[in-house]
Amino acid sequence: KTPAFYLPFSDVKGTGISNYSQAKIIIADQNKLSQSRQTIETMGFRTSSVVDTVERINSLFNSLRLVLLVFGLVALSIAALGMFNTLTVSLLEKTREVGLMKAIGMKSQEVKMLFLAESVIMSFVGGVLGLIFGFLAGQILNITLSSIAVANGFAPIVATHIPFNLALVIA
Repeated sequence: KTPAFYLPFSDVKGTGISNYSQAKIIIADQNKLSQSRQTIETMGFRTSSVVDTVERINSLFNSLRLVLLVFGLVALSIAALGMFNTLTVSLLEKTREVGLMKAIGMKSQEVKMLFLAESVIMSFVGGVLGLIFGFLAGQILNITLSSIAVANGFAPIVATHIPFNLALVIA
């Protein structure tokens, strides 16, 4: 890598240097960044900015969120199939109980509502327990990473976050 140093442009003019490979331009007003870049690019120069880096990082995080969303949907589908399987086996094991309930006068609709209530309660409790477990695991990860970061002289890290609206949808 070639060594580099920065000088104010007014100082460069006084040294007699007529060719240079790069120029660092500092713009005081963020709102004029786009206009300044366009002006520089119309002169035939390439520009790069911290804004470009931030946009690339945001794009990477958006892609990562999409991948995690797909993994979450796959996990949710597998969990739904597992719950369906559990409830089906539970129903098949309770044929005697169903027969007894029908023999003492319960209607088919009431038996169906009983099993639906069981499945709703089981899925709700599973969702809440999953959220609690996920939250606690995330907090343990946050504490671990933050203690490592602080021990090395960096700021604490927040690696996990559960959005409230997502938690409501899951529960």
